Amino acid sequence: MRDASRRALPIKVKALLLALGACTAWLVIQNTVLVFTVLSHDPPVTGRLALTFVKAGALVASRFWSSPAAIALAAAAWIALLLHARPAEPRREVHHG
Repeated sequence: MRDASRRALPIKVKALLLALGACTAWLVIQNTVLVFTVLSHDPPVTGRLALTFVKAGALVASRFWSSPAAIALAAAAWIALLLHARPAEPRREVHHG
């Protein structure tokens, strides 16, 4: 028997929650770097740290976007956007008598 409180979430809600989680993680990382920058009194160290973060992000992004799973994900997102943007048929009202 299926528990009513454990209903499956619609795909749009799952996508929004995933986007919210990714943005939250980005803000945590960004704010950590900003706090370290403000508290640091050595600008060259802060510059090297920022460059290291940029290099690490570029390395992770380059490996992710070259994978077949990432290509399939991008294609699925593109198709979903196209299907969502397709205009719906107008509703026709029928009056009898």
